[in-house]
Amino acid sequence: MPEPVVEIVYARDGKQQPGSGELGVTSGKLPLRRGDVPRPKDSRKLDLAEVFRRVQVQMISELAVGGMFEHASAAGAANEQNWLALFRRHLPKRYRVAPAFVIDADGRRSRQIDIAIFDALHSPLLFPHESGLHIPVESVYAVFEVKPTISKQFLRDAAAKAASVRELRRTKLGGTNAESGDRRDGSDDSSRPIAMPILAGLLATGSVWSRETFAANLRNALRPPESVPGELAPLLEQYRLDLGCSLAHGSFELLGVPTRRRPIPEVRVSTDDEALIFFMLRLLDRLRALGDAAHADLMEYGSALESLRPPWGGPSGRQAERRLGLSPK
Repeated sequence: MPEPVVEIVYARDGKQQPGSGELGVTSGKLPLRRGDVPRPKDSRKLDLAEVFRRVQVQMISELAVGGMFEHASAAGAANEQNWLALFRRHLPKRYRVAPAFVIDADGRRSRQIDIAIFDALHSPLLFPHESGLHIPVESVYAVFEVKPTISKQFLRDAAAKAASVRELRRTKLGGTNAESGDRRDGSDDSSRPIAMPILAGLLATGSVWSRETFAANLRNALRPPESVPGELAPLLEQYRLDLGCSLAHGSFELLGVPTRRRPIPEVRVSTDDEALIFFMLRLLDRLRALGDAAHADLMEYGSALESLRPPWGGPSGRQAERRLGLSPK
């Protein structure tokens, strides 16, 4: 039986080969043996920045479809769904994202949050109703408002939504910091308050400013009042926006906290062609630094029920359980 052959065309060093009709190409019939068929050389490199830029272009195209809806609520819903899809694709599985209301053990509720990033492993969804998820504030990592553009007014709206979440009371259980493995309050006493920051921001397709003036106008819009009384400083911190993204014009991150020596925090602004990669990498890094979500004290939430009221529910009930050895210290 004659030996099988295959006709191949290949290039050699980019130089003219004898008998070839084109530069760098030669052909002929050779026995088909393993290793004879040429393969493109694998550089084993990936241009991550270019990948994110192409994802950004794709997302802008998807969001542009939402802008064709004349009804504002329909366009807003389309924008939210695209941002939700992006987060679900890129965030680790330990996080869950959804529109939600945030609640505390006192029965207080935040304003409706367009996108909440919260714990998917240990925190229960207390009221997963069709009217909207209601999640305990202890499980929340970040909240984002979705708008068509970034403007001074929309920044204020997003800050007000963030404050409605941060002002809720968190129960006094658990939580570790990813950087050190220690409790967030620096102690091993689970009865002490937990200082858990909740990130907040604004997401948009564009902005009301031009590419040339975006950074300057953004910094000015994020500038806190020049004179803030000391007793109001904690309140101002509740309105803080940590991160934001305008896909067309750039992303921003607020660095540090206001102090007397430095009343205006630094605002880092990305270039327009790196808006999405800047935002996603900074968000992932900030989430990692938060560590594990705190565990809500479900008995405090349950103290609204007659059967779980003190001394068996709420803070005093928790102390009674510890004295009787029914709850871990």
